[in-house]
Amino acid sequence: MMDDSDGETELLRTFSNGWGSGMEEPREVKPVQQISSGSQTGGAPSAASAIVDLALGKYTLGISEKDGPFALPKCGAPVIKMLRGGKDSLRAELAKDYRRTTGRVAPQQALTDALQVLEGEAQDLEPVELHMRVAAAQGYHWYDLGDQTGRAVRIGPDGWQVVDRPPVLFQRSALTAACPEPARGGTNADLFALTNAAESDKPLLIAAMVAAFWPSIAHPIVAFSGEQGTGKSTNAMRVTGIVDPSTVPLRKSPRDAESWITAAAGSWMVTVDNISTINEWFSDALCRASTGDGDVKRRLYSDAALSVFSFRRCVMLTGIDLGGLRGDLTERLLRIELDTIQAKDRRSEAQMAQEYAAAHPRTIGALLTLVAQVMAALPLVDLTETMRLADFHRILAAVDQVLGTDGCARYQAQHQSMAADSLTANPFTALMMEHATAFTGTAGQLLDLVQSRNLEHHRAPAGWPKSARAVTTLLRRDAPALRSGGWRVTSAENRLGVLTWSLQAPESAG
Repeated sequence: MMDDSDGETELLRTFSNGWGSGMEEPREVKPVQQISSGSQTGGAPSAASAIVDLALGKYTLGISEKDGPFALPKCGAPVIKMLRGGKDSLRAELAKDYRRTTGRVAPQQALTDALQVLEGEAQDLEPVELHMRVAAAQGYHWYDLGDQTGRAVRIGPDGWQVVDRPPVLFQRSALTAACPEPARGGTNADLFALTNAAESDKPLLIAAMVAAFWPSIAHPIVAFSGEQGTGKSTNAMRVTGIVDPSTVPLRKSPRDAESWITAAAGSWMVTVDNISTINEWFSDALCRASTGDGDVKRRLYSDAALSVFSFRRCVMLTGIDLGGLRGDLTERLLRIELDTIQAKDRRSEAQMAQEYAAAHPRTIGALLTLVAQVMAALPLVDLTETMRLADFHRILAAVDQVLGTDGCARYQAQHQSMAADSLTANPFTALMMEHATAFTGTAGQLLDLVQSRNLEHHRAPAGWPKSARAVTTLLRRDAPALRSGGWRVTSAENRLGVLTWSLQAPESAG
């Protein structure tokens, strides 16, 4: 469950041994090496050379396979700066240092050349892992406070405490906001009071918040639902502020896959607000983000170089109509129904913000305490059957043990209901379930059978498969939801290599 190394270089000098990356087997990780600036011979150094010397005198270089080269201060708080990026990157820092050292403004070309040299030096180093907000190392979970001190919270089965120099490196972005200092004395009542979620759904939401501290598992997609005026956006902002405070806690619905990558890459918890529909590409993207998304695109201003994006995220949605979603998305969805807010209980935005700010530190402390209790309870969890998100299901069971709730039963019932909704939303699947209750044959034969029952339409409705191959794709996608509803779905190749399907409805499956 942890990674160990014998860090002897300057980068690891003040760190405890080990770089953690979640629930994985031990492996050897080599430490980052220190780069020396060398010496200048003959004449005054160029501006670019002077900037390189400034950088190597103040920082130790490193590189991450996913995020690229970075610099770690040799003195002070262990807050890294990426070599690439905007105002928070190393470029602006070096321009400031050059001005203070020489009294002159650094030429832009010199900055560009210096950063190119530094990036080349970093490329020769052994890669290390950068974490965003949460990490796991040395048997503990670590929570980045996101401020300029570089401190993090160490969480273990015996409790939690704030430490000055965690044994992992955290990456920040323009979306990273500082977390208030966690306060002790918070209780589970503070967590239950965080939102106006239905009482039966609160254990699910709290378990999702706890699971966010496990960086290497698949996470459920939390979807707040409720009628107008139930505070979906407010609930989402509060949860985000506890788990992963952000300068932009709510994002608008992405217009395409590239804008989704940009939105999701910058924070650990991604909250998309006020969604009206989810098309196929976004449904796929959400599923991949839940379990570990990956994408590749051409790097800016380059015809050949590629940028690789690979990330797992905690995702929340608001404003969504939960009917008619694809089965693979509903399997990952955690629906949180919000209770109606009575007129007598409504308060102004200023009053709610003041109350939330006052409770914020102790609510974070209460969540950290619960994470520690769940870590202690997990070894005692014994589930006879697990849901699709098995790790989250175990964490939910541990939360039930600690809080005395029944979230697991609610989770299972919720998914059976959503699976049924996802099947009936597709016109082909709905007719198939009605007229192919005991079917054995090819996908083409199934298409002919269901098509012959499509008497209410002169032409195929939207979403209707146009070929046997499309029917096969549909069956493979919907098979888990069908089985969840009691159907028996199997497939096999016959002697001629033709794929045949067998469907049996619940009434005939026994």
